[in-house]
Order: sequence, then C-alpha cells, then structure tokens
Amino acid sequence: MTKNSYVGVVDKIRVIRAFPNMLVRFTLHTSSEDINCLVCKKELANLILFLDDGKFEVATHGHYNDRSQFIVDKFIVRNPDSFIREFVLKPLKTIA
Repeated sequence: MTKNSYVGVVDKIRVIRAFPNMLVRFTLHTSSEDINCLVCKKELANLILFLDDGKFEVATHGHYNDRSQFIVDKFIVRNPDSFIREFVLKPLKTIA
C-alpha cells in the first residue's frame, strides 16, 4: 500500500454514514486534479465536519482503496481561523 500526500481546498463535505461507523466524504481540489476523499476514523470525521466548503486549505496524508478513492489517515488545516484553531486543531493534536 503506497502512501500519498495532497494539498488542496476542501469542498462538498457530506456524511455518508453516521452509525455504526462514521464515514464522511469530501472533494479535495488540488492544483492539478479533484480527488474524492473518504474519512473512516470517527475522530477525524467529526473534525472535518467543522470545516466550511471551499474555504479551508488542507494537507492530507493517506492511501487509495480499490475504488480509487483516497482514504485520509491524517490531515492538517493550513489556513485556520480562530474557531478552527480552537475546535479542530487542538483536538487533532490529542488524536495524533
């Protein structure tokens, strides 16, 4: 399994499944392509839901599944405002 990293703007954040295991999808608009991303970890999925569509740039790290969807293992917000610093980045440090 090869690991990949991408930087882009988060858009179209949607909850696919909330119970029993949370699954969130979003589109990452990079400079060269649009990437369909999935977040399976409940802790990361909850934090992604705080982000506004088309506003925040995110650096992601993960791998591709057999359907060519990018599974996010880690992420960091590159242009946080005060709300995101308090409610996304501080809890993210306790996860990683």
